[in-house]
Amino acid sequence: MSDKEFVEALVELQAEATVHDLVSWCSRHGIDVVPMTAGALVTGSSGRFYEAFGIAPLENRARPQALPVPLALANTARSVTVLPIPTPGAHDGGS
Repeated sequence: MSDKEFVEALVELQAEATVHDLVSWCSRHGIDVVPMTAGALVTGSSGRFYEAFGIAPLENRARPQALPVPLALANTARSVTVLPIPTPGAHDGGS
């Protein structure tokens, strides 16, 4: 995986946490945050993303993959899930 490959992950927030708590941590790591109803979408290059979350690059991104929540986010994030890379031409069959 290239350090420039784009990564998207969903972060589910703890009950009392706010997206603002997540934004400050992500901005220090060069990761963008898009607020959602019950959490956030976090995006960035694989190099910054994996460095921030302290893991090795994921080899198989065909399925969603749970990441360990960094200690610094223990009171903010309930879960972090990397989204799979879309397959060109794939669809959900609902159309």
